[in-house]
Amino acid sequence: MNTTATQTIELPEELASMLHAEARRSRKTIAQYVAQLLEDQADGREAAKVMKRIKEGKEKVYPASEVWAKHGI
Repeated sequence: MNTTATQTIELPEELASMLHAEARRSRKTIAQYVAQLLEDQADGREAAKVMKRIKEGKEKVYPASEVWAKHGI
């Protein structure tokens, strides 16, 4: 994500401290850490939609052995 926009949010001190610590542990800036969390949330929502379609029989699935054979794995 490449942007020059800046947004300020206020967080309770305990939450801000947790955010700083987690960002530091992950060796990312706070902005990078939050962006990753948001991307992970979006990915999770998309995965849930796909799983729902699979369970409803609306999404085609393939056995792993078939995929591996197709790709020579």
